[in-house]
Amino acid sequence: MKNPNGYGGISKLPGNRRKPYRVRLTAGWQKHDNGKLLQKYHTLGYYTSRRAALIALADYNKRPYDLNQQQLTFSKLYEQWYDKHTARLSKSSRNSFAAAWKKCSDLFEQPISKIKKSHMQAVLDRNQHLSPSVQTRLKTIFRGIFRLALENDLISVDYSSYLEKTAAVSQTTRSIFTRSEIRQLWQNLDLALPLADGSRHHYTDICLVDTVLIMLYSGIRIGELLEIQIAHIDLKKQIIDLHGTKTKAARRILPLHKDILPLIAARMHGTYLIETPNGHKLTYDTYKKRFFELLMAKLKLQHKPHDCRHTFISGMDTCGVSAGSVILKRIVGHANADITESYTHKNIRQLLNAVNQLKY
Repeated sequence: MKNPNGYGGISKLPGNRRKPYRVRLTAGWQKHDNGKLLQKYHTLGYYTSRRAALIALADYNKRPYDLNQQQLTFSKLYEQWYDKHTARLSKSSRNSFAAAWKKCSDLFEQPISKIKKSHMQAVLDRNQHLSPSVQTRLKTIFRGIFRLALENDLISVDYSSYLEKTAAVSQTTRSIFTRSEIRQLWQNLDLALPLADGSRHHYTDICLVDTVLIMLYSGIRIGELLEIQIAHIDLKKQIIDLHGTKTKAARRILPLHKDILPLIAARMHGTYLIETPNGHKLTYDTYKKRFFELLMAKLKLQHKPHDCRHTFISGMDTCGVSAGSVILKRIVGHANADITESYTHKNIRQLLNAVNQLKY
C-alpha cells in the first residue's frame, strides 16, 4: 500500500549493511538546469528491519519535529541546560559542573540524535578512578541534556536513565590535626609564602596561616570561608552570617571562637574576608594547590583542608559537645539541625558558649 503524499518513504539499500532500511522525508523541491523539478530529501534514519523503519516513520508522523533541530550537538544542548540549571548555584558548584563537562569532550560535536547509552557510559567508565561526586555530576549533566532533548522532541528514548555509576569505592581517610601541630601553626602565624610561584599571577609575602586556624576553630568548610564577605561579619556579636554554598543547612549563623576573633578583626578590610594582595577573592583550587599544600610541605605536615573541619568536630566532641547534638550540627551546618527555628539572642549565646569550650 502506497503511503500518503508527504508521509515519507522506506527504501532498502544494496549491499551487506547492518542497517539497510532508510527512511526519507520530502524536504522540498529544487529546479534543475533543464527546468525539471527535483525532489529534495531529509533522511530520518537507518534501521535494521523494515518493521523498525515503519515504526520510526509512524512515530515521526504522529509527532513531527524539525529535522534540522535533531542535528543539534551535545554541546549546544549543554549550554542551554547549564545556563538554566546552574543559575542559582554558587560559583564553586558551577565550576564543578564545568570541570565535569570537560571530561565529555569526545561528545561535544555529536548530534544528540546519535548519542546512545554506550557513549555516555564510556565517559563514566574512563573516569571511575575519580571521586563518586564527579560521576554524580556527569550523570546529572547527561540526564539534564536528555530531558531537554525529550521536551523538544529531538529524541524519543532517554538513554541517560540507563547509566550506571562505576566510580571505585573511595576510602577517604581523614587525619586529625594534633595539638602540637596546631601550636606549630600559631608559632608560624606570620609565615609568608608565594601564592602562585612561577605563574603569571605571582604574589609575594602573602600570609594565610591564620585561615587554617580559623577553620580549625570554627569547623567552617573551605568553600564557605572563601565566600565570606566583610558585610556578613559582626565582631560585636562574634558571629558570621553564612549564606551557604552546599545545602540549606549550610545557611547558618557561625559563632566565632574567642581565640580567632583577633585573626578575623585583622582582615576586616576589602570586600571578602580572604583576598589576594590585589583585592581578588581566592578560588578553592588556588587556595588548596598554591597555598595549603605548600604550607603543609613547608611545615612537614600531611593534611587536607577538610581535615580542619574533622579536627574541629572531634575537638568539640572531646569537650562534651557531641557530634550528634543539635547545637554542633547548627555550628557546622549539617542536616537534621532545626534550621527552621529562628536564631534568638539565647540561641547565639548557646552557640558561643559551646564553641568557646574548645581547647586544643
